[in-house]
Amino acid sequence: MNQTVSQALARKWRPRDFDSLVGQAHVVKALSHALDNQRLHHAYLFTGTRGVGKTTIARILARAVNCEQGISRTPCGKCQACVEISQGRFVDLLEVDAATNTRVDEMRALLENAMYAPTAGRYKVYVIDEVHMLSTSAFNAMLKTLEEPPGHVLFILATTDPQKIPATVLSRCLQFALRQLPPDQLADHLAHILTEEKIAFEPGALRLLAKAARGSVRDALSLTDQAIAYSAGHVGEETVRTMLGAVDQQVVHQLLQALAQGDGKALLELSNALATASAPFGAILDELAAIAYRLSVAHFAGGLDADDPDQAALQNLQGAFGAEDLQLIYQIATHARAELHLAPEEHIGFSMALVRMLAFKPGGQVAVGRTMPLAPATVKATVPVPVPKPAAAAAPTVPTALPVVPVGQLPTPKTAASAVADEFDESPPWDTADDLPVAQSKPVVPASAPASEFKPQPAYTQSANGHLPSAANWPQVSQEVPAKGLTRQALVQAELVEANRDGEVLHIVLRTAIKAYTEPSMATRLESALGQYYGCTVRLQMQFGEAQQTAHAVQSETRRQALEGAKQALQEDPFLKDIQNLMGATVVSGSERTLSNTGPADI
Repeated sequence: MNQTVSQALARKWRPRDFDSLVGQAHVVKALSHALDNQRLHHAYLFTGTRGVGKTTIARILARAVNCEQGISRTPCGKCQACVEISQGRFVDLLEVDAATNTRVDEMRALLENAMYAPTAGRYKVYVIDEVHMLSTSAFNAMLKTLEEPPGHVLFILATTDPQKIPATVLSRCLQFALRQLPPDQLADHLAHILTEEKIAFEPGALRLLAKAARGSVRDALSLTDQAIAYSAGHVGEETVRTMLGAVDQQVVHQLLQALAQGDGKALLELSNALATASAPFGAILDELAAIAYRLSVAHFAGGLDADDPDQAALQNLQGAFGAEDLQLIYQIATHARAELHLAPEEHIGFSMALVRMLAFKPGGQVAVGRTMPLAPATVKATVPVPVPKPAAAAAPTVPTALPVVPVGQLPTPKTAASAVADEFDESPPWDTADDLPVAQSKPVVPASAPASEFKPQPAYTQSANGHLPSAANWPQVSQEVPAKGLTRQALVQAELVEANRDGEVLHIVLRTAIKAYTEPSMATRLESALGQYYGCTVRLQMQFGEAQQTAHAVQSETRRQALEGAKQALQEDPFLKDIQNLMGATVVSGSERTLSNTGPADI
C-alpha cells in the first residue's frame, strides 16, 4: 500500500515568486525594478540571520532571469526552467555551500566553468551560501571573476556574518540586508498557512510560536510543524505554551500585582510555586522587563496599544506603578537575567530580584512584616526605615567590616557602618600577568598592633649591611624584590631554606610547594631578580616540598586575624544591633570584609 509522506511546512510553503514572499519589501522593490528595466548587476550579496529568505530570494531571482517567457519579476512557474529550478535540478543553477567548500582549489574549479556558456538557460547563476566561510585564498581567487564576469554569469552570495567578508568582495556586490520579521507579521503568516492547511488553531498559540521564532520564518514554520504533531492537529495556546516551556502571562501579572501592593509574602510564595513547577526563571524576568517597557511606553504615550493582546490585564496595572517604579523593575529584571547563572540556584537569584524590586521601590518605606520571610525573625508591624540623628559632639563608631544585611535590601541612611563601602576598594590579586606593573610592597602588620605604633624594619640590601637573608626577613624581602607576574608569584610562595656568601656570589636555596616553580627557566628569572635586588651575582637552587614561612602564608594569617577582629567589631556595633533588634536583620555569614586590605591579594 502506498503511503504519502507529508512535506514539511517550511518546504511546502517556500515562496516561488516575489508576490508570495513574506516581508523584505525593500529588497523585493529594488529587485523588481531591476528585472522590469533589464538593469541587472552581475553580483548580489544577501545578508541576514537564519530563515529570513536569503536562499529563497536567490532562487526566485534565478527563475526570474531564466524563465522561458522572458526576464520578469513574475516568472511563469510552468516552463521547464522554472520547474527545474523549483525542484533543484536546473543545470545552470549552481548552489555551493561555502562551509564545506572553503579551499582555493575548489573555488578555482568552480570558476573555470563560468567561462562556458549556459547549457539550458539564459544565465548561469552561482549561489554561494555562507560565503563568509571561504578562506582568504579562495576569496582572492574569485575576485577577478567577481569583478568582471562573463555576461552570462550571475553571482548571488548569501551570508549570516557579513563582517567576515573582505572589503574587496563587498565593493564588487550590490548588498541587501534582510530583516527579521516582527512577531505580528509572523503570526499572521502562520494563520494564513494553517487556514489553507485546514488545521484548527488559537491566535494566542500563533503569537507564542512567532515570538519563539525570533524573526525567522523557517523557525516559525518548523515550530508550527512540531506544535501540530504535539497537539494532534489542534494548535492550542496551552499546548504550545507547554511545548515551548513558555511563561504563563497570568503568573507574570500576579507578580506585578504583588509588587504594586508591596506584598513580599505573596511574591515569595509565587516564586516558590514557580520553583516547584520548574519554571524558566530567565524567561519570567524577560517578561517582567518587557511588560515594564510596555507600561512605560503607555505612561508617556497616553495609553496602551489597542492591538496589545494583554491590554485588559495591563490596564489594571497601568495605574499601579509610577514611571520610577517601571524603570526600577526593568533595570533589576534585565540585570538579574544577565546574572542569573551567578546565583547559587536560579530560584534564589530570581527571588532576590523580586525582593530588590520591592525593597528599592521609591517612597522610602517598606512593609517589613511582608518581606521578612527572608530573615530568621518576623516583625509584623509596618515600620518606616529609621533615620538616626547622631549627636553633634560624639563621633560615630566605625566598625572594621562591611556586612551584608538582607532587610529587604532597602537603602539605609549613610551612617558610620554604611560609610565603610565608600572606602573599601579591593586591590587586584597578586598573581597578575607579566605585563602588569609591580605592586607596591606593604609591610606585614600584625592584626593586634596599632598602625601608629608599627615601624617597618628595612629589608637587607647590599648597600645597607652585609647580613644574609634570613627566614625571619625573607617574607618581607620577597615582596620587595623587583619582579612581577609568575616570577613574583614564585618569590612570595617560596620559603628560604639557606643563604650563604662565597666572595661576590650569593648562594640561596628556596623551597616551594608548586612544582612548576622549580623549573630551570624559573630559577634563571629568579636569579636575575634577586641579583638586581642585592646588587651581586646570585646562584639559586629551588627545592620542591612543603613551604610554610612564605610571604603568602604570613599575609594569609594576617588577614585571617584581621577578619576575626572585624567580625568581633560587627557583633559589638550599636547601629547593627539596633537594626537587628528593630527589624530582625541578620549579618550574612561570609559577607564580612576588613577595612584594611592587607592579605594575599595585595602581594
